[in-house]
Amino acid sequence: MVALENLVFRWPRQPAPCIDIPRFDAAGGERVFLCGPSGSGKSTLLNLIGGVAVPERGRVELLGRDIVPLSGRARDAFRADHIGFVFQQFNLLPWLPALDNALLPCTFSARRRQRADSAGGPRAEAERLLARLDLAPALWR
Repeated sequence: MVALENLVFRWPRQPAPCIDIPRFDAAGGERVFLCGPSGSGKSTLLNLIGGVAVPERGRVELLGRDIVPLSGRARDAFRADHIGFVFQQFNLLPWLPALDNALLPCTFSARRRQRADSAGGPRAEAERLLARLDLAPALWR
């Protein structure tokens, strides 16, 4: 499901890489706990795995596909179709209610929309997800 190989990432004008991972694999369904002190590279690693950042060298393989050589647009599309990404910052659109924010991924990805359709429709799926978060329906609007 996730495979990293010879992954190196260095911030501009920094002499040493902040990420240097010879090999890492996580199988589908496997849970991994990522911890470390502030500034140790946790968010950077997640951004690399999610295709938000691009490594200096190495492979980031997701679902059998190396996303490193993809264009920015193709990485965005892959992320929209296959990755549930919760950013460290609170990236909801403040002018939209919670329900509409939860529906946004179906706007950007036909694949997500198809999956939601097979689960009863995008609105029903968004409501189910918000309920799993224990958000009262009154807060959805």
